[in-house]
Amino acid sequence: MKIKPTKTTAVSPANIAFIKFWGKKDPKINLPYNNSISMNLSNCRTTSTVEFISSLTEDEVVINSKRVDENVSARVSVFLDIIRQWSGVKTKARVCSVNNFPSDAGIASSASAFSALALAGSRAAGLNLSLKKLSILARMGSGSACRSLVDGFGEWWKGTNFDNSYAVQLAKPSYWDLVDVVAVVSADKKKSSSTEGHGVAETSPYFTKRVANLPKRISALKKAFKSRDFDEFGRLIEEEAIDLHVMAMTSHPPIFYLTSGTFAVIEKLKELREKNIKGFFTMDAGPNVHVICRAKDAQTINRTLKKLACVKFTIVNKPCRGTRSTDKHLF
Repeated sequence: MKIKPTKTTAVSPANIAFIKFWGKKDPKINLPYNNSISMNLSNCRTTSTVEFISSLTEDEVVINSKRVDENVSARVSVFLDIIRQWSGVKTKARVCSVNNFPSDAGIASSASAFSALALAGSRAAGLNLSLKKLSILARMGSGSACRSLVDGFGEWWKGTNFDNSYAVQLAKPSYWDLVDVVAVVSADKKKSSSTEGHGVAETSPYFTKRVANLPKRISALKKAFKSRDFDEFGRLIEEEAIDLHVMAMTSHPPIFYLTSGTFAVIEKLKELREKNIKGFFTMDAGPNVHVICRAKDAQTINRTLKKLACVKFTIVNKPCRGTRSTDKHLF
C-alpha cells in the first residue's frame, strides 16, 4: 500500500535474545539456522529520521551527530536501495540517527538501528508495509532487527527463504514482570563485530551439535516462559549464553568477547542467588552482562551491581513496545 512520501521519524528498542541468532544459513538474506526468542528493552533506543531529497547526489548518514565512515554509509545505502526498489523512489536520502545507549558494544544497537530505519525509511519513501513485511525488511539490515518490530517478547521464525523468515509476537510487554539490568563493563566499540562472528560461527566444532540441540532447548524455554517458571527459564538462558561464547571462542579464528568484568558480574549474581535474590545472566556478542530478574528484585540487583568496580553504569529495562513512528524529527 502506498502513502504520500514524507520525512519520517521512528523510535525503536534494542532487544536481548534469550535464544541466540549465531551463524547465517544464507548470509545474503540474513537467513538464520534456528528460531530465536527475545525481549525488547525499554531504555535502549534508537531514533532515526529519514527524508528522500531530490537535490542529494548521495545518501547522507549521520549517527550520534557524526558523519559515518564509508563502511557504515555503504551498509545503510544498500539497505536504502531495497526500499528504493520496493517503492520506486529514485532519489537519495538523508538519514539521522541517535542512540541513547552505547553503540557497537554488544547491546544490539544494530537491531534498534535497522528496525527504526526500516519503519522510517519505508514510510519516507511512501510505503505502508505490514508488520511482517517490515520485519523482513529490517532483517536485511541486521538479522536481530526483525525482532525489535514486535511489541514485548518476540520470536524470529528461521524460515526457509526471503519471504518466510520474520518475527512474530510471543507475548505482550505486560505478560511477565521481567526486568533486564544491563551491567555495562565496557562502552567501547568491540574489536570483533557480530558480522565477523557470524561469518566464522560454522568453523566451531560445537556448531553442528548446537543447531541439532536447539529445538529441544527452544521448546523447553517456551514451556518455562508459558508457565512463568523463572528458575528454569533462567537456567536455560544462561546455558544458551554460554553456548554462544563457547562457539565464538572455538571458531577459527577464535573471538573473545568476554572480559574479567563479565565474570565479576556473574560471580556477584551467584552470591546474590545464595541469598535468594535471583538474577540470571545472558550476554550477546560483547562483554556486557544482561541480568534478567523479576521486578521485585531489580532494585537490589541494580544497586549491588553498580557498586562493582568493573561496572561503569547500568541500564534498567522493562519489556516494551516495538518500533513506532513519532513526529519529533531529528532534522
